[in-house]
Amino acid sequence: MCELYWRLYEQDIPVLTGPSPLARVLGCPAPCDCDVVVYVGDRERVGRNDCVWASSDPTFIHRPIWIGGYPHVAPEDLKNIISPEVSSTVECIMKKLRGEVHAP
Repeated sequence: MCELYWRLYEQDIPVLTGPSPLARVLGCPAPCDCDVVVYVGDRERVGRNDCVWASSDPTFIHRPIWIGGYPHVAPEDLKNIISPEVSSTVECIMKKLRGEVHAP
């Protein structure tokens, strides 16, 4: 599992695993092997990390989906990720879930 997730979890920072695992399953680009999503207000507590995405909605933590036994950010909460580095991944995931592009 994602070491970054566990590090933030142990620091009592509300965190979910990011969209990269779902992106890989759907055949979308995955910017990180291990990424996480935190509330934008907690972003400073995390420090510098290229694979930490910020959500504008603090309630996203209460709607995880489970992939491989770990909590991931739910598809309906992807629209609230405000980190531009992951926008093409989120766009691809949403298109595939809407059936606009066929998943492999």
